[in-house]
Amino acid sequence: MRLTIGENAGMGMFDTIHFPAPVSCPECGAAIDSVQTKEFASLMSEYHVGSLLRGSSVLKGIIKEEFWCAKCSEAEHPAWHPVYLVVWNSILAGVEASEEAAEKRLASVDRLDLVGWLDESQRTSDSWRMRFFYLLGDIEKWRRHKASEANPNEDAGAKRLSAIYKLPDEVQQAPDPLAALIAHHREEPKRDGKRGGLW
Repeated sequence: MRLTIGENAGMGMFDTIHFPAPVSCPECGAAIDSVQTKEFASLMSEYHVGSLLRGSSVLKGIIKEEFWCAKCSEAEHPAWHPVYLVVWNSILAGVEASEEAAEKRLASVDRLDLVGWLDESQRTSDSWRMRFFYLLGDIEKWRRHKASEANPNEDAGAKRLSAIYKLPDEVQQAPDPLAALIAHHREEPKRDGKRGGLW
């Protein structure tokens, strides 16, 4: 086991580690759900448990980092508190509030964890792929709607097509229709095949 103190403050931008569950601030009990670090590639990357840590100097071990607690700062208490990042073969295997818990987590990682992380990664990739194509389809409907408005003399077939695949009024009448579409497609799509775009 290798314990590294997160003190890299060189050039580059912060990466963000998202915790699988909020860590309680040891001073005030506030729930903290992420920490920023320069221990990895420093490219503003977003990491979750199961993520491959690009640029990690630790292949297998524990990195001690510190998170900032806004509530402690407001109460004029020390605002920086430790958190321990568990690294297993360059993969973020856990985030723990104590070194002891981090050591236990590191010792318990096995191949089943790797299978679970791979499955979750594939599910996430599939979800974003579905959202992208649904969003693309709805943007095409919006383009068709605007073209129909600009050309009132279009043929009856094109008008029927625009009416069949019409977007909801709340999107068409929104101050920023594209923002409304993007907000909708941030939601996790259903896997029953019933939901595609907004039509």
